[in-house]
Order: sequence, then C-alpha cells, then structure tokens
Amino acid sequence: MKKITLIAIAILVLGSFVFAGSKADQEAVEKASMNYIEGFYEGDESKLKAAIAPNLKKHGFRKKKDSDKYTPAGEFPYSKAMNYAKYVREKKSYAKPNSPKKVELLEVSDKIAISKVYANWGIDYMLLAKNDGKWLVHQILWEGPERTSDPTEADRKAVKKAGMLYLEGFYEGDQEKLKNALLPTMYKYGYGYDKKKGEFKKGGQMTYEKALAFAREVKEKKWFPKKDAPKKVEVLDIMNKTAAIKVTGWWGIDYMLLSKQENGTWMFEHIMWSGVPPKKA
Repeated sequence: MKKITLIAIAILVLGSFVFAGSKADQEAVEKASMNYIEGFYEGDESKLKAAIAPNLKKHGFRKKKDSDKYTPAGEFPYSKAMNYAKYVREKKSYAKPNSPKKVELLEVSDKIAISKVYANWGIDYMLLAKNDGKWLVHQILWEGPERTSDPTEADRKAVKKAGMLYLEGFYEGDQEKLKNALLPTMYKYGYGYDKKKGEFKKGGQMTYEKALAFAREVKEKKWFPKKDAPKKVEVLDIMNKTAAIKVTGWWGIDYMLLSKQENGTWMFEHIMWSGVPPKKA
C-alpha cells in the first residue's frame, strides 16, 4: 500500500516538474564533455579526471573497414582511459590539429544530462550526473570511426518502440516487454528525489534481474499507475549502431542509450534516471 501511495503522489506532481538545467549546468556539462575529448587528444590526465567518474562504464562498436558491419570494441573503464592518456603524452601521439572536436548537449536536467561528442575515433553518447556540485561522465556508448549511412524511419520507429516497451514493462508488470527492451548486460543507475528534504537521494543501481523482479511485483501486487500517468518517449538522436532517447514516467525521467542488434531490433545498453524537483513557485 505504501508503494502504491508513492506512485500516486509521483503521478499527481509530475506535471509540475521542470526538466531544464540552468545555464551554469549547461556550461558545466559542455565543459566536462570537452575535457573528455581534450584529455585523450592532448594526453592530459587532469582533464580526464575533471570529466569522467571513477566508476565509468564505457563500451562501443567499431566499424569494420570497407563494410557496414560493426564489432564490439570491449569495455574501456576509468583505468584504461587514464593509461591511454598517459600513453598519448609519453609517445607524443597527439591528435592532428584538424581532428573533429565537437560537443552537442542533447539535454541537461537538474541532476542528470546527456551529451554527444564528435572525435577522431567516432561519436560518443555520454550520460552525466551532478554530485557535490560537479558534473562527471558516468556512462558512454560509442561507435566509430564514421557514419556509414543515414538511419531510416524504420530505425526511428524501432527505437521509439523500445522506449515504450520499457515504460509499459514497468507500468503493466510485463517482464516479457522488459526482456524485449533491455539487454541482460544493461547498466542502469539513478537518483530518486526526496520532496520532504528537497534534495536528491544517494544514487543506486538497478540490474537487469532487479528490473524483472520489480515488474513481477507490480503485477503480483497490482502496483499499477493510474491510466493518465505520464508515458512519453522522445528520440533525441540516432546513429548507425547507437541511439539516444528520453522517457518520462511516473518516477521521473530516464536518459537511455541503445544499440542496434544483428536482427535489426534496438535494445538498451545504458540508462541514467532521476526524479525531478517540483517547479518553484
């Protein structure tokens, strides 16, 4: 009963939430994203430390030469990032002056943000969070080294469908819908919002197994949200192999990164979510 009440309260106040981060937050997210590129380009470990979190989750896909096929590039944790920057500096293997170096802010909210960067290795979608007043990159999904074709309308529809499967999986307690949207290896992390204290809660991870278990409880205990609960999917960007979306649910917002599977479906690799504070009067 307590959880049902919390869901109902969240639904009632969601319409008053504000999603836009401040100008200062936007500038800080852009700076962190640029530090990420320059840290690798210049072999500057201090810039990387100012950009990425120690618990960084990064992996991606490398395009095969003379082919539209992509292969997994493997995990690239914080330690590897620092070692690579050190290698660049010691070997003077700096990026060429005309190397691409661009940051796009896809969206910045109060607690979390999503950006897109262009570099000589390809394109990265990055999920950031603000903790202790500092924005850092926590999750990255990348592809490279270049776009090989334009995403189709079918891709856009499939990406949006995956977002709706995710929402409905939790709303309806439908584990099968979640299984069709989430990869078993997906990484989801987020921050609830304590309205009584007026602050964000400590972050926590929801694993694939926990997501399915929560859906099962929703169905068994009938923790269904009201019919007019927010259920919105926004496609922010699509590349050949990866994509970025935003979903709005009764709990708040999720920024989500997907990859295109061999069978043409799109599934979630990375998720960062947050509750959002009520709009100030």
